[in-house]
Amino acid sequence: MMPLGGLNNVRRHTAQELIPRPMGKPTRLNRDAFIDAVRSQFPEVAATWDDIDDGLLHLEVAAFRRCVETAMDDGRLWDVERYCQFIASSFANADDALDNAIGVSFVEDFALGEITTKRRRAVHERMPKELRDEIIAINDRWR
Repeated sequence: MMPLGGLNNVRRHTAQELIPRPMGKPTRLNRDAFIDAVRSQFPEVAATWDDIDDGLLHLEVAAFRRCVETAMDDGRLWDVERYCQFIASSFANADDALDNAIGVSFVEDFALGEITTKRRRAVHERMPKELRDEIIAINDRWR
């Protein structure tokens, strides 16, 4: 697996790095920081958001999921890896609202969605283990 940022030595920041943290107090990733990170790191994903999605966290996360699925279907495994690493990092550091949105509108919807050979390959080859395990826990057909 190619490490994040390995393409052209471009440094990508994790969602966690984008949140200012007061000394000694961990700050959970909230919607605004998540959206800012998506816009800066994945403008192609943000471009899929329309007026209906704007401001509705579950719809914004669902649009991100659809971009992951499209990348899988198109065989763009490098994009799949970048997207899934970002989502896994965001999920691990999310506040309650973002945790719920990623859990429902990304993990559950993906797990219960269409399983294809390309998607299964991408899940096993490019998705971080923690995220893959969450998906398999919901639908063991992804094994």
